[in-house]
Amino acid sequence: MSDNRRAGLYLGPDGTPYQGGKLLHNLLLFGRVCKGLGMDVTPSRMIDVAHALELIDLGRKQDVYHTLRALIVTRQRDLPLFDEAFRTFWRRPSEGWTTLNLQSLGETRRQKKTQFLPPPEASPEGEQEDGSPKPAVDPLMILAVPTFSQQEVLRHKDFADMTGEEIAQARRLMARLRWGLGLRKTRRFVPGKGTLLDPRRAFRRNMRFAGEPLEFLTRTPKIKPRRLVLLCDISGSMERYTRLLLHFMHTLANSIYQVESFVFSTRLTRITRPIRHRSIDVTLRQVSTTVKDWGGGTRIGDAMHEFNYRWARRVLGDGAVVLLITDGWDRGDPALLQREIARLQRNCYRLIWLNPLIDAPQYEPLTRGAQALLPFVDDFLPVRNLANLESLARELQRVDWRRPERPAHAHLIVR
Repeated sequence: MSDNRRAGLYLGPDGTPYQGGKLLHNLLLFGRVCKGLGMDVTPSRMIDVAHALELIDLGRKQDVYHTLRALIVTRQRDLPLFDEAFRTFWRRPSEGWTTLNLQSLGETRRQKKTQFLPPPEASPEGEQEDGSPKPAVDPLMILAVPTFSQQEVLRHKDFADMTGEEIAQARRLMARLRWGLGLRKTRRFVPGKGTLLDPRRAFRRNMRFAGEPLEFLTRTPKIKPRRLVLLCDISGSMERYTRLLLHFMHTLANSIYQVESFVFSTRLTRITRPIRHRSIDVTLRQVSTTVKDWGGGTRIGDAMHEFNYRWARRVLGDGAVVLLITDGWDRGDPALLQREIARLQRNCYRLIWLNPLIDAPQYEPLTRGAQALLPFVDDFLPVRNLANLESLARELQRVDWRRPERPAHAHLIVR
């Protein structure tokens, strides 16, 4: 191996490596930085990186950069993180050893600043091998920019584990998402370029100009936004997620054209009016006084029965999409739940079940409520963190949305 390859990978402005470090030691440090930033870095991948660096000229900074990026970065969203880490890490250190604040890289469980041991040729204090004094440690050797890493960690953090400050930040990120259900064709028609003749307008227009060539006017279906209906479980089993889910409902109510909001535990409560208030604090205060069964037991079947026979005809018209937010734990009659959820699916355009437990390790929908719900939902999606909400926003905005194919008389099929 050449002298450059035995030297550390500290590259100067001219692209030449500085002497004094250990390649493997610095490479492992850089791998830990990338791992802390949320990249998928494994020991085997770092071994491949070390082998690949033997095949290139380390004096060419761009070759080193592209080699590391090709082997370490596996997702497009990690490219800005990698560029920042590479630019900050692979530069000449002003002193002899390195400090790295892993807390700023997203590892919130660490409370102290972690210091990595220097290469064998250097130590923070004492004397060097030739007897000269060692320089002091420079804490600014590695500057980690926490903006990307904190947001990345927050995107994948469970709603149940968030602190008050993280909830406020999650709400700001949630408000930036683009929510929409697309457009739908109504039964009404408006003047426009289409294939259908508008005889009334054509007759009136041609009566004004007797003897002139006839003018054929056309019409097109009127386009309107699709309606959204929210049914959120606020029982005791959902207590850890209730606060963030109410923030989620408040964001949707103030972002989409027409939203109807309901919460349920042992009974169903309509909160459409308070959830539309601009202030989230006022909304939470009004909802807390309106809902009487907060954190109680779960009777999904009874709540769906009340919704179907009291509210469905009012709010499910015009091809409404229903978001059912629950963990599937139910203390009621499974047969009643199965009948009512089948009725709800028939009356809506699309029924989406959002479950905060889907991404949990070893979760399986084996409860009686989940077994009754699953055959009659069109989509079964997680709602555990911000990344799930981003996926949901993209799903709801799909232009080519079509009503799912459902078997005829599905409610009569014995399951």
